Amino acid sequence: MSARRRYGRRQRLRTADIAALLSGGRALKRPGFSVLFRANLLGVPRLGLIVPKRVFPRAVDRNRMKRLLRELFRAQQARLGSRDILIRLTVGTVVLAEVERCLAGSS
Repeated sequence: MSARRRYGRRQRLRTADIAALLSGGRALKRPGFSVLFRANLLGVPRLGLIVPKRVFPRAVDRNRMKRLLRELFRAQQARLGSRDILIRLTVGTVVLAEVERCLAGSS
């Protein structure tokens, strides 16, 4: 797997970056989730995920959803440019194809 397609430490948002996105990022709101994004100066796209326990009470379900969302990001990161992206789930039924369309539309 090429380094460009990995999801490594450089592609993860930190707590301060998530707070900045929540307070000042552009948002695409859809039923079940919202995608917040803003440009960064790092040259790589970065991803943060918010999957609340009240939406997915079982840890196995939260972790599965995070794995699926990370895989969507990993597959599209070459097209995303240099931006920070935060995906926040609000209900338990999320259509992954819709999340993928929002990621593609944010670039």
